Amino acid sequence: MKKGDSLFLVAFLGIEALLYCLVLTTGGTLLRWSSFGSILLCFLFSFLHCKQGNRWIISALALTVMADFFLVAIFPVQRLWGMVCFFCVQTVYAVMLTRERFSRTILTMRIVAICMALLCVVLVLGDKTDPLAIVSIIYYATLILNILHAFLIPSMRVFVVALILFLLCDTVVGLQVVSDSYLSVAKDGLLHQLLFSGFNLAWFFYLPSQVLISLCSRKK
Repeated sequence: MKKGDSLFLVAFLGIEALLYCLVLTTGGTLLRWSSFGSILLCFLFSFLHCKQGNRWIISALALTVMADFFLVAIFPVQRLWGMVCFFCVQTVYAVMLTRERFSRTILTMRIVAICMALLCVVLVLGDKTDPLAIVSIIYYATLILNILHAFLIPSMRVFVVALILFLLCDTVVGLQVVSDSYLSVAKDGLLHQLLFSGFNLAWFFYLPSQVLISLCSRKK
């Protein structure tokens, strides 16, 4: 790695570490813009290595910025549009993984998983089923299948870790939305206390996942 690249990498990680501390310890406007800024920086870091980088990941990071614009930067948040963008992110990753290693089994599993996920959400939510729930469950199923697919590719080990952190973040957010808007959860229960403790648990997983993904965009 050239000296200039090394300094650029160190600067990127240092700024992200600072933003990570702000995300986990602040609130209000500072939290919102430090969160969005950290994701924007991940995209910019990858974009500046576009000539030698993985353009699938760079494209997905651009969509991630759009998703967080709807979910973080603007108020009120636009959950549906944010989830549509995140679904597009995972679709790009799915295409990238398929190009790396085609698997007929994984392709079949994707179709079956999406159908089963849709059936489950309709059975569980009933008349509360809405476009947000449908897009979210398809996105979640796609993310899980992307993790399984990436496990089959030896060169994707870091990317697998990044997707697992992504999954943990989305599990936290999903449980928060479900307990707040779709299903009733006892406020004195352990799950509710964990999800609404005041600690930014979702971003505890999310920002490291995006930093790792942006590092995976580098071919070197």
